[in-house]
Amino acid sequence: AVLCLGDCNGDGVVTVDEIVKGVSIALGASPVGDCPPFDADADSQTTVDEILRAVNIALIGCPA
Repeated sequence: AVLCLGDCNGDGVVTVDEIVKGVSIALGASPVGDCPPFDADADSQTTVDEILRAVNIALIGCPA
């Protein structure tokens, strides 16, 4: 399970740049391997739901 959805570099913070990377993965412009934390359910794709969850985490912070 992904502890902090969208936290590409593992620093405990989801940034705008990481959200943009997630959108790029969802659109098929980048591989999931560019940011595995965007694939919360490990199905090798990033969905709008996963991006929205990452945006919420960007706003409220990663779960402790």
